Amino acid sequence: MKKIGVIIFIAFIASCNSKSVISKELDCKPESYSNLEKIEDVKKLFTVQFPDNWKTNLYYDKNQSSIYTADTTKQLTQTMLLDITHVSNTLKLDTDFITTFKTSLSNQQLIETTSKEISFQDKETYYSNAIGKKGNYAYQISNLFIKINENNYIHSKIEVYGDSLVNQRICNGLSLVEKITY
Repeated sequence: MKKIGVIIFIAFIASCNSKSVISKELDCKPESYSNLEKIEDVKKLFTVQFPDNWKTNLYYDKNQSSIYTADTTKQLTQTMLLDITHVSNTLKLDTDFITTFKTSLSNQQLIETTSKEISFQDKETYYSNAIGKKGNYAYQISNLFIKINENNYIHSKIEVYGDSLVNQRICNGLSLVEKITY
């Protein structure tokens, strides 16, 4: 009986440690998805796990490969849109990048509420959260730029419309982003 308790405790600790810095800061308690399926991008550069009943689209071109998903069984203001893109290009997470990115947010009339450089899956990462309006809806977007190596990075976007359970929906998106393998 003690062995089972120890195993459960170790599994609990391991699952806590798999959370990203952002998930921990947001004190995320995401939904548990039981129907996850592995999806590989067209170029076979990364794999994600999304619920099998969500609408998922794949896209690629010369420089990028993308997986885009959403739970279309829910209203737009009750779900989140998740776009994970592998970009074949250099990414320098320096002052120039951050300034350019913040200018882009401003041009979209978005206000950055949080930004920081973090480690995500042991990779150099820039995290940004911004709010604004899209159409008639309150809008929030969380961006992660994950530097895989000198010539490749992942750009993950979690978009939330409306003002209901915003942090919960962001946390649900983060829990899926944390399952990326490359």
